[in-house]
Amino acid sequence: MSDNGFDLGELDAFRQQLAEVANEYPATAEKHLRRIGNKFKKIIKEKSPDSGQNHKNKLNKSWKSEVKGFSGEALSMDIWSTSPHFHLVDRGHKLVGKNGTTLGFVQGKHFLASTAQEVEAEVVPAEIEKMYADISKKMGD
Repeated sequence: MSDNGFDLGELDAFRQQLAEVANEYPATAEKHLRRIGNKFKKIIKEKSPDSGQNHKNKLNKSWKSEVKGFSGEALSMDIWSTSPHFHLVDRGHKLVGKNGTTLGFVQGKHFLASTAQEVEAEVVPAEIEKMYADISKKMGD
């Protein structure tokens, strides 16, 4: 213990714990980002409208994801649909007859925006708390 009542051995131990967390942080962040993305995909699959017909471009089976980046600020997860008609169902489209005349407009379902709002309000805060708990556990708190 030094003259000011502070043990430098504790500071070294804390510094080592901090270095371990810094080395672990990218993996922890990626784990929790993947969990958020997977929950997003699960919810959007449930909310994707189903035509009731079997075809190879089923909307609810077309969702894919990929984690990109290696560090905290560059880490992101892309989620996309491989279905070519996704944007038409989500945003709406014109009904066009065989001769090219406009017959009307089909309103969009807007299930992507509603899913994003739901995930942002419910899933993200809970997952951030879990990530904070993981990092705190690694720090020894």
